[in-house]
Amino acid sequence: MTVRVDPGLAAPRLPIDPVGRLGTDRQVGVVAGPDGRPAGLVLDEVMVRVSDPTELDAFLARWGGQVLDSFPPDRQGQDHLVRVDAARADPAGLVADLLAAEPHQSGAYRVGDERALRLLALAAAEWRAGTELVLDWLVEPAGIADGEVFEAPDIATNVFDWSFMRAGGAMDTGVAPAWQLLQSKGKLTKQIKYLVQDGGFQHNPDFPNSVSLHAAEWGEANVNDCTNGTPCPWHATNVVLAGMGRVDNGYGTAGPAGPVVDELVAVRNGIDYWTVLRRLEKAAEQTRPDVVNLSFTRDVNIGTKHARTWTDRRMKHVRDTGALIVASAGNYAQNVDTGTLWVPCESTHVMCVGGMRSNAMLAADSSFGTSDVPTSVEIYGPMCVRGLVHAGNPADGTTTPDSCGTSVAAPFVGGVAALVMAADPDLTASQVRDLLNDTAHVGGLGATVTGSQRRIDALAAVAAALGVKVGKPTVTISTPKTGQKVGVGQSVDLWGTATDFLGKEIPLTWTSSRDGVVATGSQTFVPALSAGTHVITASATDSLGRTGSAAVTVTVVDGPTTAAIISPPAGLALPAGQSVGLLGTSHDPDTFGPVPDAEASWTVRRGNTVVLQKTHHQALLPAATVTPGTYTVTFTAGGTSVQRAFTVTSVPAGQSRPTATITKPTSALTVTTIGSEVSVALAGSGTDAEDGAISGTRYRWTAHGDGGAKKVLCQGSAVPTGGPIGDVVIPKSCASFTAQLDTLDSGNATTTWSVWLEVFDSTGLVGTDSVPVLIQHLTP
Repeated sequence: MTVRVDPGLAAPRLPIDPVGRLGTDRQVGVVAGPDGRPAGLVLDEVMVRVSDPTELDAFLARWGGQVLDSFPPDRQGQDHLVRVDAARADPAGLVADLLAAEPHQSGAYRVGDERALRLLALAAAEWRAGTELVLDWLVEPAGIADGEVFEAPDIATNVFDWSFMRAGGAMDTGVAPAWQLLQSKGKLTKQIKYLVQDGGFQHNPDFPNSVSLHAAEWGEANVNDCTNGTPCPWHATNVVLAGMGRVDNGYGTAGPAGPVVDELVAVRNGIDYWTVLRRLEKAAEQTRPDVVNLSFTRDVNIGTKHARTWTDRRMKHVRDTGALIVASAGNYAQNVDTGTLWVPCESTHVMCVGGMRSNAMLAADSSFGTSDVPTSVEIYGPMCVRGLVHAGNPADGTTTPDSCGTSVAAPFVGGVAALVMAADPDLTASQVRDLLNDTAHVGGLGATVTGSQRRIDALAAVAAALGVKVGKPTVTISTPKTGQKVGVGQSVDLWGTATDFLGKEIPLTWTSSRDGVVATGSQTFVPALSAGTHVITASATDSLGRTGSAAVTVTVVDGPTTAAIISPPAGLALPAGQSVGLLGTSHDPDTFGPVPDAEASWTVRRGNTVVLQKTHHQALLPAATVTPGTYTVTFTAGGTSVQRAFTVTSVPAGQSRPTATITKPTSALTVTTIGSEVSVALAGSGTDAEDGAISGTRYRWTAHGDGGAKKVLCQGSAVPTGGPIGDVVIPKSCASFTAQLDTLDSGNATTTWSVWLEVFDSTGLVGTDSVPVLIQHLTP
């Protein structure tokens, strides 16, 4: 776990309500966890639970605290909001304290500044001490960050998948990911004032909390008809929802500006143009909205010059209040760039919006332009969105996909403008208008539209306002390094990260140019890669369908195997007619262990004659094969060969060699230890045709190990040593005893010993037997 200060991690610019007399200058910090998503918190404040006043006094004394506010006490104690002097905290102990209190913590954390770092250090120290303490985090809207929001129960699909909200598809409006991007920057907050002039406002749960009515009343139906005389009593209600329907509230529909509109200014329309613009100007001057929506139009065929001048003048007054004005192009399938004047669409101070179908082609009823000028249709939004079936009945949130017309395209575009203003409140209305045009998709509307073919792109517009580049995911590979060499069979760590346009980590897929897809995940590994040069590519695809990648080149090489012969021991000489145990070890540096048994083999020659060929690390040269002569033993493992020689002599005429038998252990023994040696119980017996049973005083036990190691484990007192006859010795039997065998630093996790029993008869002839003992060393 790591925690560091990242000055580039910006805290949300949000006004925090004052608390008590001392809490009037509360400030916000930011913390980002391993997932990269920033979370705001109030600096220099914590919420503390104490059982009695003395405990609170001690806490205040420790941290120079002042109580800002308190809940009433209960039987178990009391909760307090305390302003603390976080400068007293020592960041050096932060990670240790936090891990002590929360051992599950891991990953990289970032904080926006030193104050946030010290506040975390304070909290971690108190958590470690057992104090019940909570940081004062900022809450955020639920649903948008994880890409799942739902509205009316009759709509089964996620808003992020709606064709007119999502990134990708034909329209590719990018509204839903624009919400995510704003939220990642702490700017998806209620801050925009949106004016709608229309008729038929009926309040419902999808309206903003704050609404000011201007010459309008709730439940007052629209007295004007819509296009071609169609009645539209609740036109204003669906216009509001198309632009700013509240998001993820389980009711109705959703509009682009739903998460950012703080206040709706509802202005009733009028029958005559004068009344309409008179009311509009008064309301705009009184409320100074950020966005003004005019979902109406009028065609003027007589006196167009003065009508244009008058409209421009009135629209300029509205625009000078600071508002961006959007207006519908009309549902007459007309080219507005003719002698007819369409107002207010053709005012130079108005952004005129046409409608496009779900395939991004020009909607059949939408008016359009044939000149790309500010007095023509400037940009296109969705012609149809979801609206309420019974907008006049707030209790019924059932929706329809057929809320259609440029009267919904205009507030939709206005809603995107509101998102841009939330991204950068310093932008002027004119700058927002330019930005919407500059970032729009271009083309796809069809051959009829020879003027502007711009289509709204909320994600690109918001990203531009934030100064963020929304490109392919950023992918980095930390392991392996390019040019790295690994062994055949060696596992390869694959570590990397991929972040999307939100700075959020997304899954990686790893592919090899030789082996195809080999793994998924940010920290994973592959057991082995095939030999040769590999281009390892890590790729990730974000929610927009954009894929980013990074690559490194790795070479898989076959490192040489080391091999050693443990048995027969070096310098072995023995009488004919007894078997010889063969025991070898190997180490493959590519797999950090022995080669497979199938890749280990033995060849034994007497002179130039091959007398045995076997596989595996352990084998036996049968007694019938052991006749007088000089033998060469070749052990091969993983392509590496080693040799050892031994001799076999004839048994003198009239004599027979003794027989040695190891009775404990009766077969290969494997023991484990965490120390440097183990105790092994050994026992054996010996017989001879002439001497009968041979006493343990004539037994000698030796152990032969890696690297030529040899040790005498036990030697009986009557073993021939070549010393003077008549030496006086204390009788010692080696028929059974416990021996100490060491672990050897051979590069292998297992130390291999070959334990040999030699039994001497009265004439000095020797019989042998051997058994392997393997010691596995465990790391404590």
